[in-house]
Order: sequence, then structure tokens, then C-alpha cells
Amino acid sequence: MSHVANLMVSVHPDDRPTVEAFSQWLRTAAPKRGFGAGAAGFVGALAETTGRNTLWGGSKYPECEVYAGALDHADLAGLLAHVERLRWRRPELVQLFLMDQEDDWFRVWMFHGPRLRQLLPERPDDELPASAAPSDVDIRFALAVDADVLVDMLVEAVNWAPGRELSRADVLADPRNAHYVDGWPRPDDLGLVAETTWGSRRNEPFAVGAAWLRQFTADDPGYGFVADDVPELSIAVNPTERGRGLGAVLLTRLLRLATESGVERVSLSVERDNPARRLYERHGFRPHRDEEGEAAVTLLADLRTPPAARAARTPAPPVRRTPTATRPNSSSPTETSPRPMKGRTA
Repeated sequence: MSHVANLMVSVHPDDRPTVEAFSQWLRTAAPKRGFGAGAAGFVGALAETTGRNTLWGGSKYPECEVYAGALDHADLAGLLAHVERLRWRRPELVQLFLMDQEDDWFRVWMFHGPRLRQLLPERPDDELPASAAPSDVDIRFALAVDADVLVDMLVEAVNWAPGRELSRADVLADPRNAHYVDGWPRPDDLGLVAETTWGSRRNEPFAVGAAWLRQFTADDPGYGFVADDVPELSIAVNPTERGRGLGAVLLTRLLRLATESGVERVSLSVERDNPARRLYERHGFRPHRDEEGEAAVTLLADLRTPPAARAARTPAPPVRRTPTATRPNSSSPTETSPRPMKGRTA
């Protein structure tokens, strides 16, 4: 049986040397499938499609460099692992388009932190329907270039309540807020950004919402900390975009991606009078910790339960505790130490 795969790689012009080194590896040392364990050698090569002698962009200078080629008997898992190990100058702009033997569609990978993540599924019909999101909004992975976007969304989340207008600097000055976005992305971070071109003067996309997961430890807990292996949810939507169901779309897709990534439970902290709590409960979040005198409650979703069953499940009694002086997230939110994770999203 032939094992032919079509491969396209789009990179920033600064990464031309890296992708050319990758092509040389395909010629000489790439792992093979169908030849037994350890087989390696020539599986093909990549040709530049955006050079001076091509018709790409006419006479314009290309914003990216695109290489393409057909590979024969290439071990695709080994190929992806090698791409992760390469030293890309602009990894956030690397895109891989891969069509395997007898397929008639491309799967797409991009870097999310140090790891490649598959943006499109194994089969076209595995995707969420496009109608799940407003027609003028696109949902994509949150990448390294989106660090400032997540800060903006964190500020929106903190300022969900009418009359609360903390500045970006004020929000980030509190380390209990800043650690939700510091160093984005960490290896285990997972996030989505919603963006639109509607209303953009230059027809360029801009972010209108985001949802992301981050793991914390008992030594540096988030407001909704449950355990080291339970990531905490942050979510926010721009005020002008609320009421369109965008928060529900972000939450649904992020929980699905988390499940596919092996995450079993997700937590969050929400103030009791935040209307977004109803959204979380519709997606299966239930009270986990309810501390007497606290303005917020910690909710937990068990992703091992199917979404429909999670939403229908009767809430379990929360764990009630008395606040203690040593608990890092026991203080009630104030003007100087607000709780994040409160974005009004529905």
C-alpha cells in the first residue's frame, strides 16, 4: 500500500532557514512507516511556493512563506514531533496543513506554547457546526501573540459588576489576578479567542471574547482552586457583544477541547450575584465550596460525565467551610483586590 501525504507549511519569512532545514531532514533522516521499526531516510521534500519566481501575491512582498510537497511513507507522528523540536523564531505563526493517504481534506496544526495543537479534527464532520457561533465571529486557539488579549479579557472579567472600573494596571498589580495570565502560554494552558471584523475600520479581526484554562498549585492557588490537576476557567466577553450567546459558544468549545485533552474536572470562582453563574450551571458546573461569609462560590464541572447529563444533574451539596486567615482566597472582593473569573458572558 502506498502511504502518500500532502504537506504545506506556512511560516514567517524569518523562519525560512528553519523550514528549509526541515525539508533537508525530510530528504535524509525522516522516520518511515511501513518499513519496520527504526526505518528512516528520504520521504520527500518541500518546495517554496512564495519565492520571486512564483505568482504568489503578484509583485507584492509575501507576509508569509509557504512550502509544499508530497511525502511518501512518512511517519506523520514522527514528523509532527520533529516540527515541535525545531527552533522556530516565530512559532506562533507556524501552520501545518496535512492531508493523509486517501483523505480529501487537510488537518491543521499550530503552536500553542511549546506544543503543536490540532485545530481541525480528524474528519470534517467532527467539527462543531458553524452556526453554533454568531455568523460574524470566529473562534480560534489562544496563541502566544494573544497574551495582551487575555489581559484585556481578565480586566473585563474583574470589572463585570456595574460601577467597578479598575484599570488594567490596577488589575495586574494584584498577583492574585496577574497569575491568571502571566507567562501565557504555559505548557498546560488551553484557551480560545473569539474575534470579529465587524466594525473594524481596516477590516482586521479584533478580539471580542476569550475563555482559557490554567492549572494552579496549593502553594499558589487561584480563587477557584480545587486541586493541582484541576484547571481553573477564566472567561469574558466584551460588553458590546454580550447577549448574543458568545459566552456559551466559548464555554462549550473549551470544555470539549479540555475533554479531548484528557482533562477530567474544571473549576471556577464566581460571585454569587453574577448573572453568568446561570451559564456555568447550564454547562454542568455545580457548587463545590461555599464558604460562609464569602461573596463568591467555587463551582466544579466533571467532564467525565457527558455534557447533557452534566447539565441535567441535580447539584450536589457544596462543601461549607468557615473562612480562615491563612486561606489565600478567603478575602471578600474589594476595590483593590477583586476576584477574576467573573466575566458576564451570556
